[in-house]
Amino acid sequence: MKKVLTLLACILPLLVVSQNQISGIITDSKTDKPLPFASIITNTGFGVLTDVDGTFSIETKNSFNFIKISYIGYSTIEIPIKNNTPFLSIKLTSSVESLNEILITAKENPALEIIKNTIKNKPKNNIEKALNTFKFNTYNKILVTANPDSINGKIDSIYKLKKDGEKQFISIDSSNYKFKKDLIKQHLFISEKISEFKFEKGKKQKEVVLAFRMAGLKQPIYELLAVTFQDLSFYHEFYTLAGTKYTNPIANNALKKYNYKILDTIDNGHGSSILIYYKPKKETGNLGIEGVLFIDTKQFAITKAIAELKGLVNIKATQNFSYQEKHQIWFPKTMNVVLRKGKNKESIALFGGAIKVSESKKNDSLIKTNTKEESDVTYFISKSSNSNIYINTPVSIKKSSTTIQFNDDAHKKRADFWNLYRTDSLTQRGKNTYIYLDSVAKTEGVEKKINFARNILKGYFPTKYINLNLGKILNLNNYEGVRLGFGGETNTDFSSIFKIEAYIAYGTKDKDFKYSIGASTRVNKNNNTWIGGSYTNDLKEAAALDFIKENNSFSPVNPRNLNIDKFYNYKVAKAFISHDIQPNLEAKLQVSSGDYLPVFEYQFNSLDKNLTAYKLSLATLGFQYNPKNEYMNSPVGKLKIKNVFPQFTFQFTKSFEDIFQSDFDFTQINLRISHEIKPLKKATTTILAEGGIVFGDTPISHLFNATPNYTFKSPWSKRITFAGKNSFETMGYNEFISDKFAALHVKHQLRPFIVSKKFKPQLTAVTRVAIGKISNPEYHNGLIFKGLNKAYLESGLEFNNLFKGFGLSGFYRYGVYKNTLWSDNLAIKLTYKLRIGF
Repeated sequence: MKKVLTLLACILPLLVVSQNQISGIITDSKTDKPLPFASIITNTGFGVLTDVDGTFSIETKNSFNFIKISYIGYSTIEIPIKNNTPFLSIKLTSSVESLNEILITAKENPALEIIKNTIKNKPKNNIEKALNTFKFNTYNKILVTANPDSINGKIDSIYKLKKDGEKQFISIDSSNYKFKKDLIKQHLFISEKISEFKFEKGKKQKEVVLAFRMAGLKQPIYELLAVTFQDLSFYHEFYTLAGTKYTNPIANNALKKYNYKILDTIDNGHGSSILIYYKPKKETGNLGIEGVLFIDTKQFAITKAIAELKGLVNIKATQNFSYQEKHQIWFPKTMNVVLRKGKNKESIALFGGAIKVSESKKNDSLIKTNTKEESDVTYFISKSSNSNIYINTPVSIKKSSTTIQFNDDAHKKRADFWNLYRTDSLTQRGKNTYIYLDSVAKTEGVEKKINFARNILKGYFPTKYINLNLGKILNLNNYEGVRLGFGGETNTDFSSIFKIEAYIAYGTKDKDFKYSIGASTRVNKNNNTWIGGSYTNDLKEAAALDFIKENNSFSPVNPRNLNIDKFYNYKVAKAFISHDIQPNLEAKLQVSSGDYLPVFEYQFNSLDKNLTAYKLSLATLGFQYNPKNEYMNSPVGKLKIKNVFPQFTFQFTKSFEDIFQSDFDFTQINLRISHEIKPLKKATTTILAEGGIVFGDTPISHLFNATPNYTFKSPWSKRITFAGKNSFETMGYNEFISDKFAALHVKHQLRPFIVSKKFKPQLTAVTRVAIGKISNPEYHNGLIFKGLNKAYLESGLEFNNLFKGFGLSGFYRYGVYKNTLWSDNLAIKLTYKLRIGF
């Protein structure tokens, strides 16, 4: 009998069936509230934490038959895993310790002292502050996939619910069956990348892409490779998650914004780490991150970090650190980000607000027998693993504002190169994904469609060898009437080092043709150096502030042009060289000579000149400096991946008299500074300061009109037009002319008012001021204008996005230049916000 009992004692534990996959939820036994970040450890030593909603999922290669659940303030329990248990609902009972913890005041909370020490020791533990240099390799894999076992592969039936409550059969839905069948073979998407990261103190971190593969594409979507899914360092003031910044739980002011709670203490292989749960203090209209920090008890360094965001999309980021004994620092080792459909109905902004996810309206009359859809089980995961870590060894970083650089052969690497760096094996499902998507993409011309979209966003319609300029097709102004045109430039399929540009246009009102033709060649790829020349016969607004290094963003129609009628014609030959001194410091030198003719009544009369038409020979040097911008040097050219303010544009122009029969000798200096103040999740303030000064006798073409946008037409209703971007809405066209001027534009844009899902108006307060001077106004005959010797002031409000991008604005002119009639000081304008981009 004793032997039988001994045998049973040995066999009974084996009767508990082993499993290697299970999920569940852990809640409080009394309140049923989920317990975030509770610890679950299998009998094989594999451990996980619950998510912020108390859920967990365990999937391991080794089978297990027991799990142990612990949570501070609650009794620890062990649960045997029974046969075929896919989901567990576990309730924990609070212990006496939890009552004591609830009574802890902020001053007594031991977690706060640990967080304070962690903040204090950030300079010692932040690898970008504590180390002089480092470099390492990273293998990154992105998957869009689903677990086939989570999908009900049965064929579904769709019913329509009638008014009387009866169900009417509509059709058979086999999508889940097909979806599961496909997922067993392959993922929905896969991409891989091998990079070398370099860091040198005082410069920006640089990524050199050694190899990449993106299923279905020979050339990847480079903009996607530039997205920051999560920061390498967890010590910045703001933590980037899925491209959007959130206040870091160890930021200098974090104690004001987060609550903290000690969960547990674990062994980290070098000592012990304290697990501290953090959560935003206030429930605001914006979602905030919450998670767990694993903090080393010796150095108060982060050894592991978990950050979660719960909304219509759930985001979970996990970062593990490894201890570098020689340098006594915890260095990032692995980084994972998972995005999946969430249960919370809160809207969520991804990638800095470029993508906003909100709940869509469902058809309540349709009923499916299977409640789970494909989107319920599909998820996105980005996994990165660092290797070959070198610290404080010689590292040289050139042109650090190019934060991402692609090797020319990065898309041609063979399997043996990939196998050297892969830290996560490529499974058969992964291989099948490449084969299948490459075939589908080739059949459906996916790369052509991506190239089409990329060019459309820049304002070009791509053809085989020429990209047509959409901005040249249609324009409107008061002199030409309707301006119809056609133009474009050759693309990289024609040549990667040679470019031809041309356009032709015709005005229906002036009944005249305008045209331009030019060519350029690239002489240095790394510095983006081009030399070229052109000949142009066209029109330009008189007295406009002009820069040769200008914003190239696409605008189909500039509404301010509708009322402009003071143009000059120029027939000019140009030669130029453009060069990036640094990726964020662009320079262009241009020389030109030609004929100028104002197409309105104008004559320049000075002591020695009496001219209507005139010749100018100019040398212009322009700079564009964006000190905080970041760029990618890709095979398709230089791409801007981070647009940050302030930004500076400077231009110096010299006119040489008697060279190629030039009639004037003057010097012009123009400057523009733009800045944007955008506190996290608050209103945005934009500031634009611009101006110019001219020395010497100068014709109307190169003076300044301060960018007016108002007409004194009668009746008053005819004055209602479209507002410009940065123009004085109450200043009459050419009402003021200056040879020295400065202007300041300040806009304060509030966050949108969420009236409904579709109606989200936005209020912007605007104030503008300008001042100027003209030395010899009597030299400019035929044009009636005033001097801008005192401050010109206007303020107003814009109500944007009232209906399909359209809005309404009102501005009022006041101060010294206030008109006698109040109606002549009031401007009512329409606004339109066209959003094109990611």
